[in-house]
Amino acid sequence: MWERTQRQLQEHRFRAKSYNAGLEKSPLTGRLVDENGAGLTPSHARKGERKYRYYVSRNFPAQGLAPSRVGWRLPARELEDRVAAAVGEMLGDESAVLEAAQKTDINSSQVDRVLHAARTWRHRLQSEAEQTSAIGALADRVELKSDGIRVSIKLPIASAEKSRAQLPDQVAIARSFPMQLKRRGVELRLIVGDHNRSAAIVDLSLLKAVARAHRWFDEISTGKARSLAAIAAREGLAVRYVGRLIRLAFLAPEIVESIVEGRQPTTLTAEALTRRIELPLSWCSQRTALNVE
Repeated sequence: MWERTQRQLQEHRFRAKSYNAGLEKSPLTGRLVDENGAGLTPSHARKGERKYRYYVSRNFPAQGLAPSRVGWRLPARELEDRVAAAVGEMLGDESAVLEAAQKTDINSSQVDRVLHAARTWRHRLQSEAEQTSAIGALADRVELKSDGIRVSIKLPIASAEKSRAQLPDQVAIARSFPMQLKRRGVELRLIVGDHNRSAAIVDLSLLKAVARAHRWFDEISTGKARSLAAIAAREGLAVRYVGRLIRLAFLAPEIVESIVEGRQPTTLTAEALTRRIELPLSWCSQRTALNVE
C-alpha cells in the first residue's frame, strides 16, 4: 500500500500543471508596513519546481549581497497564516467587536447583524479556499515591530436590507500581538505569541494540516475518494497542494504527538513540511531531520 501510494503521489506531482493562480496571490500587498511605516512588497524565489513567496522590505539587499540588519524578508504564507489567526482571534472576541461597533452609529437592535458578520468572516478565514480573499477584504493595516505585530481590520457589515436606522458599512478593530523573530539565513522567522510563557503552544495551522492529510489518505486507501484530483475538486484546492499535504499522513507517531501537544520545534511549520523539507520515509530519519525529540 505504501509503494502504491507513493507512486500515485509521484504521478500527480508531475501531472498537476493547472495550478490555481489565486493561491499565489499576496493579500497583504499595500497593507504591510515596518516599524518606520515603510511598506513591504511581495517577492518570490524558485527552487526547481517550487515557488517560495516572501514579503520584503524595499531596502532589503538583492540575492547574493550581504543581508541587511534593518530589512525584513518574511515567508509570505507563514505570515498570512499568522495574520489570519490573529484576525480570527479578534473576530472571535465578540465583546471587543461590540465595543468597536459602539464607537460607530450602531444601536442595540443592530447588534445581531454585527455579530453575524464577525462569525461569517471568521468562518471564511478558517476555509483554505477562502482565506486569501478574506484576509484581503478584512486587513486594513499590519504593522511589524521588533517585539510585536499590530493588526488593524475593517469588518464589512452586510447592508442588503436598507432601513431607516442604517448600519455603518464597516467596523474598525485593532489589536497588538506579541511576536518573536528568529533569523534563518537572510530570512526572518515569525513566532507570534507570548514568548515569556513556558507552556507549549499548539500550532493550529500545522495541526489542521496533519489532520487533513490523515483524512484524505484514509479516503484514498478505503476508496471513498477516487483520486487526489477528486479531493482537490471537492475542497476547492489545487491538486499539487493536496499532493504535498497528504504526505503528512506518513509522519512518525511521535512527531504527530509532539504537534498535538505543541512541543514541536518552532521551525516545524506546515509551510516548512510541505514546501521546504523533503520528508524521509524512515520514522527515525524523520525525527533527526525535523529535530524532534
